[in-house]
Amino acid sequence: MLNPVIIKGNNMGIRLIITPEALIDDIKNDLNKKLQNKKHYYTNARPIEITFDGKTLTEEEKKEILSLLSEKGLNIKNKEIKKNYNEEKKGFINLQPDKDGLFYLGNLKYGESINASTSIIIVGNIEQGASVISKGNIIVIGELDGFAKAGINGNKNAFVYNVK
Repeated sequence: MLNPVIIKGNNMGIRLIITPEALIDDIKNDLNKKLQNKKHYYTNARPIEITFDGKTLTEEEKKEILSLLSEKGLNIKNKEIKKNYNEEKKGFINLQPDKDGLFYLGNLKYGESINASTSIIIVGNIEQGASVISKGNIIVIGELDGFAKAGINGNKNAFVYNVK
């Protein structure tokens, strides 16, 4: 297996995208290699949240991964894991408002959605079948092949801007 884990930074912390067929030992070995000799980067860093995507992990597997990340020097915000996807809303990612707006780093894949209550800048692609809905403006720095709707609460001045 080439890449059992992809590590991406996001506005909440770190997102681990795990290949569905990866075994826990493959995941831990890959993380160990990727974080080897990087402990000094995380010294005195603020606490971060870890989110998991891709493979469905057991609570025990999540704890093993968090333990490994802690050993590598990451200051983990809490030991409770939050998923990016709100399963009750079938794939929507609800981002919390910030006075300055939101940033999303990464690509949105088919079936993924962001529902923002403020303006949002997406640095990445919105693939076909993915969507972004916002009460404010939407700026996409990447390909916009999916759906983007700004000003959903009647803000007629809201806009969608795509920078390729």
